[in-house]
Amino acid sequence: MTTIWATPADVAVFLGVPTAEAPDDDWLVQCTDAANDVAYRRRQAAGYLTDDPATAPDSAVKLGTVMYAAALYHERGSVDGFSSFVELGQVLPTGGSWAQIRKLWGVDRMAVG
Repeated sequence: MTTIWATPADVAVFLGVPTAEAPDDDWLVQCTDAANDVAYRRRQAAGYLTDDPATAPDSAVKLGTVMYAAALYHERGSVDGFSSFVELGQVLPTGGSWAQIRKLWGVDRMAVG
C-alpha cells in the first residue's frame, strides 16, 4: 500500500523549487515518499484507523506531510538538523517545526472519533 498525501510537486512549491523539476529530483521524491509513509503510520498509531492512504484526510494533514518532506529534504548531508552552507553562520534552531507537524497530523493527542 502506497500513501500519497503529498506529491513532490507539493513539496517543491513549499521549497520554492520549480515544480517542473520535482519529478526528476530523486532526493525530493524519496523525501516525499518517506514523509507520506511516516505521516500515515503516525496517524494509524494515534488511532486514526479510517485514513485512506490515497487521499489526505484534510488540508492540515497534507500540509504537515509537505512540511515534514521539506524538512527531510533540507537535512541532506547534515549531521543533526537543517544543513547550512554558511561557515560559522547564524545558528538556527533545529527541528523547530516538528511540534507544528505533529499538530497538523493530529498525533500525540487523543483521537476524536
